[in-house]
Parts: sequence; structure tokens; C-alpha cells
Amino acid sequence: MVRRHGAWLANLLIGYCFWVNPVVANEAIEAGGMRFLAPSTSAHSASDQAASVEQTLSADDHRQRAYQYARDWLESAAPDATVLAYPSALTQDYLDNGFSLLWTQDAARDELATQVNVISLASFSPEFEWRAWQLRQLRQQGSDTAYDIFATDTAYALMSYLDAVSDKGMRWFFGSLHHTPLPEPSESQRASFFQAGLGPALPAFLRKLRPQHPQYTALIKQIVRLQRQARSVWPSVTSDGLIYPDQAVAIPLALNLVDNLRVQGYWGDSQRLEALDGKTVQYGGDLLDAVKRFQSQHGLSVDGIIGPSTLKWLNLDASARIRLLALNAERLRLWPQQQPDRIVVNIPDYRMRLWANDQNVFESKVVVGRQSRRTPLFSSRLDSVVLNPSWNVPRSIVQKDILPKLVDGHEYLSQHQYRILPNWQSDTQIDPSSIDWQKVSVDGFPYRLQQAPGRGNALGKYKFNTPNRNAIYLHDTPAQSLFSRSRRAFSSGCIRVEQAEQLADLLLDLSGKQLTDYQYYIDKTQTKWVPLKKRLAVQTIYQTAWVTDEGELAFRDDVYAYDVPAKRKITTQEPSYLTQQRHSVQMQAQ
Repeated sequence: MVRRHGAWLANLLIGYCFWVNPVVANEAIEAGGMRFLAPSTSAHSASDQAASVEQTLSADDHRQRAYQYARDWLESAAPDATVLAYPSALTQDYLDNGFSLLWTQDAARDELATQVNVISLASFSPEFEWRAWQLRQLRQQGSDTAYDIFATDTAYALMSYLDAVSDKGMRWFFGSLHHTPLPEPSESQRASFFQAGLGPALPAFLRKLRPQHPQYTALIKQIVRLQRQARSVWPSVTSDGLIYPDQAVAIPLALNLVDNLRVQGYWGDSQRLEALDGKTVQYGGDLLDAVKRFQSQHGLSVDGIIGPSTLKWLNLDASARIRLLALNAERLRLWPQQQPDRIVVNIPDYRMRLWANDQNVFESKVVVGRQSRRTPLFSSRLDSVVLNPSWNVPRSIVQKDILPKLVDGHEYLSQHQYRILPNWQSDTQIDPSSIDWQKVSVDGFPYRLQQAPGRGNALGKYKFNTPNRNAIYLHDTPAQSLFSRSRRAFSSGCIRVEQAEQLADLLLDLSGKQLTDYQYYIDKTQTKWVPLKKRLAVQTIYQTAWVTDEGELAFRDDVYAYDVPAKRKITTQEPSYLTQQRHSVQMQAQ
């Protein structure tokens, strides 16, 4: 194990303390993580016991002096005494482990830098931006001891960050800043880290801190590729109007478009432009195919028309794309571990996928909540399929959507097969004509509305029950025309499934049942709850960038504006809360 002269000198001074004032004893005691010897108290006189107390205090004094030597070593060897977030823990841990340097393997240094850089590039943590910069500077300077101390401090911050993700990740990864101190990792976490660092296992220890999802590694590779492109000028594409297929376009515009598509991997050496004359080319052939492929990978309408949405994505440069990849890589830390049988709904992709035995066996377009009524991120289990469901209208929809339509009359209720109930525990219907709708208060409506099964029911023929505190579930819909749109955020929060009948058939099949077994209920438009033996995990996620199975980057519009970074200045200075923490420690020392 490599050690610097400062570590050797600190060890020598600690040993000298014990040599000039040794503790003569025959019984071991433990104090502050170090092993000391103290005399046995059995069969001794009172004077011997007094001497024992004096010697015990002397041992405690040795421990304090040893700790002070270790703290002096840390502060002299560290790159700057102001930049350590966990000086007390570092002092004790390096002292307990003989001042051994841990970061002697390039693989460990690379893994730490990778994870810290990804957090930094996601642009929500000023602390990790500063740490990424400091690690690069210290590694370039070649100061092993200074790097070692700061890298360990950063590893502690990373472990603490991971512990906090389950509680704070929903804010950090969706528009808020990480701007408060991360607590010190537990003693057991630090002990495990040092155990790995004192042997060859540190790289493996750090790799376990990654999100255990194949997308993380895939996104990192794409970040590295884009970082090379960020050093060059990103070709911009501008147009005063829409560009349609087969339209004649000016050669400069066509060349800019080709350069842009080439940088992004959509144009190869074998592809050609179709010249019309010396000033224009035809927007068709290879160029049109490349644009359509680009539109597909960005979730746009694949019509070849170059309008504002396509131009926006064409002109999103490498740096902006890197931030999106890093942000989505960190979001992977939020999603539950992948299970072999699961349904995943990616909200910005407007698509759901079903895995059985870890194989993707079904997928469908979906409609999700509009901006004002967002589909939440949740995890649940799909426990039953409801055939011909009735719809218990949520109070928020009653207040916002239905009651305003009843001011001039209650005909809307009968036209859409709504019935009025006193509460959800009663089937007794209330005659709409018995209510004075002019006096009904939106906020004080005392009744419940339920839509009967059948044609026009908002849930269609199938409801897929997923118990959760948000009362969100998947269901069929009579509004099938919405699935033809590329942007499908229209619901009040629940998830409408285009291929709902195929999904019902598959779920029943996985539970050893057949949809045809319930044909009677389907034909009679009678509600039937069918419990499932195989209850698949269901999760909604929010990924606006990922790598496809073919190894290509895919991006989606940020429908809920979760990708928008908080406004602030990028800096390589230590966060203010660490500066305040340092000042507080200095005042206590005085």
C-alpha cells in the first residue's frame, strides 16, 4: 500500500506518544476505535485502583493526542482545508486504518469520476459540479495524498447522496436544486468502504453504487460520444416556414440540414442529395428518409414536414443533450428494481410495455394526464381486470368538468348515462329533477356521480385495477382517435390504453384464464371483476431520453416541464453551505 511522508510522520509521532509515557497493563480495553492496555482491577488495593484510573486517563489522553496528530496530517495533506465536508470522519477513519491511501487503482478513480460527473452534468447539484472539477484538478496535479483525501470525502458524499435519493430524488431530478448539506455516512458504511479500499475491491464497491439498470451504462457511452461532438460547432438549421416533402430547398439550407443529421448519426457517406438545379435540391429521397428517421427517434409525427418541433430538436446541441442524458441517467435511481413480470408506462413516451419472464411481449400507445392534471409517478400491482366497468367520477372532475354543464339543466346527465348517488355505499338513485341546480355549489356538491357501463362509458370496456393512493389506473377508452396524435396528454390523470382488449386477454392468459370465458358478461354489458392470480408490478416513469435496443438515442418532449433546470450560475466554487459549515467549526475551535 502506497503511503506519503506525511502519513509516515504522523504514525511516528503517535508511536512516540506511547513510548514516552507507556501504559503498563495486562488487560485490553477499547477506546475510540484504538486498542489500549489497562491493568486488571481484580485483587488490587485501593491505591492500585487509583493508579488504574490515572493510567486509564493517560490512555484517553493518548487517544486525543493521536486524533489531533491525525487531524493535523489531514489538514496539511488535504488540497485545501476548506473543501472537506466530513473532516472529523476522515480524520478518525484514516487514523483507524494507518493512514493508508485507498485510491491507488485507476479503475476506482475512473468509476468515482464517472458517477460524480454524471450527477454534475445533470445540473441540479452545485456540490457535485464542484466535486467533479476538484477531482479532475487533483488528478492532473498528481498529488496522491491530496487526491486520496478529497476522493474519500467525495465517496462519502456520494454514499450519502444515494441514501437521500429515495426521499429527495423526486425534487432533485424534476426541477429543484440540491442545495443543502448531505449528512455524514454511517460508521458501518464508511467501514465497508475502507475495507474495500484497503484491498483490491474498491472498483467493485463503487460500481455497486450505480443504478443497477442497463440503461445507465448505455447512457454513459452516449454522453462520452456527445462530449467529443461538443468540442465542435453544432450545425444549425433555420427556416422561415414549413418545409414539405418534395419541396425545392436552397442548397445552403440543405447542406446545413445534412451536416446536422450527419453529426447526429442520421446521414451516412452513401446517402446523396437530389439536385434540381445549381441553386436548389429536392427535399426527398435520402434526405427525406433521414428526417423521418430523426422524427421517429424524437417522438414526433413521422411525416417528413420540417416545422417548429422538428427544428427545435435539430438545433438542440450536444451540451443540452448531454444534460438530458445525465438527468435521465440519475432518474434511473428512482425506479424500482426491474422485475421479470411488469408493466412500465413511460409518460413522455406515451407508451406502455409489458414484460413476462423478462421478455417484452406487449406494448401499446397510451394517453396520459394533461399538464394541469398530471399522471403521477407511482408503483403498484395490477390485481384485477374489470369487464364493463362503471365509472365513479372523481370529485375533482365533477367540480371542474360536469357541474358547470348542469347550470342550465340536467339533461347532460341522462345523455351520458350518469346517475346521482347519495354516497358510494348506496345504490339508491336520486332523481336529478329533485335538485335545484341553480343553487348547487361547486365546492359543496353533496352527491356522487357514477357513469353506467356501456357505450360511451369513459373507461370503455376494460379497467385494469392498480390500487394506489392517487386512485390512478389503466383503462380502455371510446376516444380512440386521440391515439393517432404524436402528443397524447389529454386525460385527467388515469392512463388510457389503445390496445385494451389485447391487454385484458394477455393478463387473463398469464393467470390461466381466457377472455372468452367471460363472453356472457361482455355481451350483456354486465360488470364483472376478474381477480388475477399473477399480479404484475406496475410503475409509471418519466424518461425523456434513453438508448434503444438498436443502440440509438431516443428523446421525447418534456410534457410536464420536469427537465427545465433551475435558474442559477454554474460555478466551480465550493457550495455556500460548506463554507458556512467551515466557519461554524472555526468559531467552535476558538
